[in-house]
Amino acid sequence: MRNQKFSKPFLWALAFHLTLLALFALSAMYKPAPPEPEPEPEVMHATMIDQPPPQTKPATPVETQKTPPPAPKPEPVEEPKKVEPPKENLEEKRAEAQAVAKAKQVEAAKAEVKKAAMREAEKISVEKEQKAQESKQHALDEKVKAQKIAAEKAEAQRVEEAKKAIERVESKKAEDAKKAEHEKEAAEERLAAEKAEAKKAAEKAEAQKTEQEAKKVAETDAKKEAAKKAEAEKLAAEKAEAKKAEIEAKKAAEAEAKKEAVKKAEAEKLATEKAQAAKAEAAAKQAADKAAKDAAAKADADRLAAEKARADAQARQAAERVAADRAREAAAKQAADAANASAASARAEAKDKAMQDIRNKLNRIWVRSPDSANKKCTFRVKLASDGTVLDVVLKNSSGDEMFDTAAENAVNNASPLPVPQDRELFASEFKSFDLVFDPSKSKN
Repeated sequence: MRNQKFSKPFLWALAFHLTLLALFALSAMYKPAPPEPEPEPEVMHATMIDQPPPQTKPATPVETQKTPPPAPKPEPVEEPKKVEPPKENLEEKRAEAQAVAKAKQVEAAKAEVKKAAMREAEKISVEKEQKAQESKQHALDEKVKAQKIAAEKAEAQRVEEAKKAIERVESKKAEDAKKAEHEKEAAEERLAAEKAEAKKAAEKAEAQKTEQEAKKVAETDAKKEAAKKAEAEKLAAEKAEAKKAEIEAKKAAEAEAKKEAVKKAEAEKLATEKAQAAKAEAAAKQAADKAAKDAAAKADADRLAAEKARADAQARQAAERVAADRAREAAAKQAADAANASAASARAEAKDKAMQDIRNKLNRIWVRSPDSANKKCTFRVKLASDGTVLDVVLKNSSGDEMFDTAAENAVNNASPLPVPQDRELFASEFKSFDLVFDPSKSKN
């Protein structure tokens, strides 16, 4: 836009200056004709054609055309015919001829100026087109450069994402192992806690049993002591009563010794019967106390038996829980071992299949030389997650550089190699692995 803005005034000014320059040149070149000699009898007569002078239009820049339009050709002027004009018109005709010649010179100069302006416009247009082409080429180069940078960034990002994915897989694997270890420790702690709880319950039952037995012995001793005390009090009361009765009887005997000699025998007999009754009552009370003691002992024995049975049942339940937990752990371990064995078998099969696929693809690409039967080389190959070959390093050479180069080219040309979909298997077995080339065997 800026070039177009300043090109039009420039072309106008250029055309104007060139027109002035041409007019100055014509005025300098034009000189008045010298006086002619006397006319001869035969005079040339020119027929003039009235034609308006051509109007000079300002030159405009040509942007889309590469070649300037052809300059307008002046209309042909008829050749003067020889006529016999009158002598008095000879000078006038000569002046007209000179004017016509001058007009032709001016027209030619204008045409030259117009051609120069058109050449300048064409030159400016060509320069503009060259600049536009250079700008377009520069933009194209920048675009290619940006696409290359974007591709490199995308590749770097893809490699970084692959690294992050591998790191995530390894982190998850470590977390799973840590989680399994925590679960194992928790199971062991739970089993130890249950064992401690069962032991504590057994110790508690034993303590309760000991406490009940001690309590029972204390109660029995207390009952015996109370019985002895009651018996002593009863005997003391009976003794006091007997002594009192004896005193009273003695007094009565002394008072009525003489009057109731006969009643003395009856009193003695009554005293004997009373003593026998007291003795019988004491024997009955002693029998009742013994029966009560036997009943209490039986109740204590029954209670101790029930408590022992309850403690035995609790210990048996605790033992059954421990056994069930151990059985569950054994079953879980057996299932885990079976799953691990199955996973290991599947992993081995997947590894063998992937390695066989890689060998088959390499066999189709590897070009063997006729004298390579007894040669063998080993490469360390690094792959991306999609099987793209990232690096091939010669680990053990065959001694033949051409043989080693052909094997290395086979690995690079086979990229991407077929790799398993299992990310963990790829990370452990195919991210970096050794590849042996041995023509003497059917497998690489």
